[in-house]
Amino acid sequence: MNSHDPIPSPGLGDRLGVAPAQLKSRVIDFYNGLNTYLSDSSLDGYVQFLNWGYLPVEGRPDDWSGSLPAAMLDRHAVRLVLELLGPLGVHGLDVLDVGCGRGGTLATLAARFSPRSLTGVDLNPTSIAHCRHAQADPRLRFFQGDAEDLAFGDGSFDLVTNIESSNAYPDIDRFYREVNRVLRIGGHFAYTDLLQPAQFAHARDFLTANGFVIAADRDITANVLAARREAAQVQLRAFNAEETGAADPTRAALMSYFLAPEGSEFFDSIEDGRFEYRILRLRKVADCIEL
Repeated sequence: MNSHDPIPSPGLGDRLGVAPAQLKSRVIDFYNGLNTYLSDSSLDGYVQFLNWGYLPVEGRPDDWSGSLPAAMLDRHAVRLVLELLGPLGVHGLDVLDVGCGRGGTLATLAARFSPRSLTGVDLNPTSIAHCRHAQADPRLRFFQGDAEDLAFGDGSFDLVTNIESSNAYPDIDRFYREVNRVLRIGGHFAYTDLLQPAQFAHARDFLTANGFVIAADRDITANVLAARREAAQVQLRAFNAEETGAADPTRAALMSYFLAPEGSEFFDSIEDGRFEYRILRLRKVADCIEL
């Protein structure tokens, strides 16, 4: 990745007007840059998550009633995973995490629940290499793959999760169809991301027209922004402490995008309503009719 490459952002495919293969190549370049930076630092073994996290906000309901230690590393990111699942059971299920990143979601499920199997898929080869090296639980399997063309048979999973990943997919409808295809009837799609309001409206319409019913639809924008306010600057200081010599402006831009601290362009675009962060939990009741 170089300083002239655009950093992926919500709605990137439409806004850049690039072919799907080009967009996917840029996404791979972005995460290659991030993973290379992390692997060269002392932080590599500690960064399991690429999500922005969740922090309870007074007056707003939560779907998970537990608590996490205040000193727990990545507690905001873990809390987002638990909020996404809410009341969904995981015991004995076959779980697929699409856009698994560095494996934190599946590691959380393995540590806290008793699923039958846990499978992660990510487009980026360096992310998968990290997962295979860092995630030692034998129940976890990781594969490089495309969210729009999942290499699994029909009805292979009981639960599909997707966290803060779909905003970079060139053909999101194709992804939604693939989720339907690999889910068993009665299985659940636990979905959370940062999208434009119109994109969420489309997601609801498309998914409910193609075999899903909505079990939950929550706006958690305020919770995610609260997590960024509390954690982003601390995380930036940790990353900056790794720098030696002259500051690298490309690396600084990469980390600012990745962490979205208060006052950053990305943070402001969420706070002013151009984007919102939501949780959708959906149950598959029929096969997709638009395959």
